[in-house]
Amino acid sequence: MKKETPFSTYAITLYFDEDTASAIRELTAQLARVTENDYMTVNNVPPHLTVGMFHVSDADVGKLKNLFKDFVSAVQNGLLPFPKDLWEGKPSEETPSFSLFFTGVESFLDKVIFIKPERGGVLGKINELLHKMFLPYFEPADNRNYLPENWYPHIALGVKLSHEQFKKGMEFLKTEDGLPASFLAQGIGGAPEAATGLSEAREAAGGDSRNTAKPGLPQGRCARITTIGLACCNPYTPVLDVEIN
Repeated sequence: MKKETPFSTYAITLYFDEDTASAIRELTAQLARVTENDYMTVNNVPPHLTVGMFHVSDADVGKLKNLFKDFVSAVQNGLLPFPKDLWEGKPSEETPSFSLFFTGVESFLDKVIFIKPERGGVLGKINELLHKMFLPYFEPADNRNYLPENWYPHIALGVKLSHEQFKKGMEFLKTEDGLPASFLAQGIGGAPEAATGLSEAREAAGGDSRNTAKPGLPQGRCARITTIGLACCNPYTPVLDVEIN
C-alpha cells in the first residue's frame, strides 16, 4: 500500500488598505461580541479575501513560494498595471482599475457570515490566473471551492457559528448599530444601487432602512488592494506578503 505524502493547506489572499481593514476589523469585533463567538478575533485573522487554496507537501514549499512570487509579478506587470494615481478620485474608463465593490452580507450554510464583493472584472481574472499557474503543480483544497467555476468570493466576518450565534449575528447586521448602508454605498468599496438593495431588504425584514453613516468608515472611494499574501491555514499563519502599490 502506497504511503500518502503529508501535506499542509496554503491560501493565496488579498489584503486591503488600512482604512478598509480597520473598518472590517471593527465590524468583526462587534459581531464577535454579539454572537459570543470569538474565533476570528482570538485567532487574529486579518481582513482578507482568499482567491485560492492548495494542498502542498513539505518538500514542495520552496516551489510554492517561487510560484507565488511569479504570480504576484504576473498580476503587477502582466495582468494589471497599478498606476499611483489610480486611487486618487474615481478611476476613468480609460484607466485600468482594481475596484472592489461590496454588494451585501451573505452566509454559507448558516455557519459563516461574510461580506460579498462583486465577482467579475479584475477579481475574476486574478482567480483564473492563479489557478492557471498553480493547478499544474498543486492539488486544489477546500473541496475545490476556489476553482474559477466554483468560486464565491467573500470576506469573512464570523465563522464556525452555531445556529443561535448565526441568528444573533444576522439580526445584529440588520440594525442601525450593525452594518450601515454607507458601508456598501459611499463607504468602503460600495455602489449606490447596492445600498438601495440593502435598505429594501432591511425594510422588508422589519429593520432600519436608513442610509446612516458609521464612525470610522471611510467615505467616497472604493476599497484598495495593497498586498497579496501567502499563508498556511489552520491556524492562519502568514508566510509571504508582497505589497503591490
